[in-house]
Amino acid sequence: INVNKGEVIMEKIILSGKRELDIYVNPQRQNLLRCMRIASIPLTPKGIADRIGVSASSVQHHIRKLLEIGVVELSHTEQVHGITAKYYRASHKTVQIGVLGKDGLMEERLALLQSILSRVFNGFSDYCAKESLIETGPRQQGDMLSGVIKLGKNEAHELYTIVRNFLDEHEHDGKEMESWEYALIAYPVTQANE
Repeated sequence: INVNKGEVIMEKIILSGKRELDIYVNPQRQNLLRCMRIASIPLTPKGIADRIGVSASSVQHHIRKLLEIGVVELSHTEQVHGITAKYYRASHKTVQIGVLGKDGLMEERLALLQSILSRVFNGFSDYCAKESLIETGPRQQGDMLSGVIKLGKNEAHELYTIVRNFLDEHEHDGKEMESWEYALIAYPVTQANE
């Protein structure tokens, strides 16, 4: 993380080629990354496998691929019962998939975006159904906001910077913190886009 005039600037991984995009788009790898981010602690392949219900060897295969593109990193190793256990974590880097790239990979990028949005929406829908059955007391509930706001070019950049900095600052572990999954989409719209 680089700090520049009070802004948190995350290192970026830009997935520009078909091979990199194919590695990242894989649904099982997306599930593995999600598991690692929710856990907020380094995990062994066995620990991940137990959480997502696949074999440890499958997790190891997917981790090797994710290591290649830099979205997962080795945190540390420990001796456990005479065996060197490797602990991995999702890297603290922003992944850009080059949505506006003109390289013939738009279908793959849109499929990834659709998958992520569907997963977040389905999780939110399940959460709403479950929470409506439970008396939770005075705590922030999940919510969805949508609408149209009016922004100048500088304000659009300011909004993005505020949101990005807030998200970057909160992607790290914190005591007594709970994981919140999110999906944010914002784009300029005109009458012609209706």
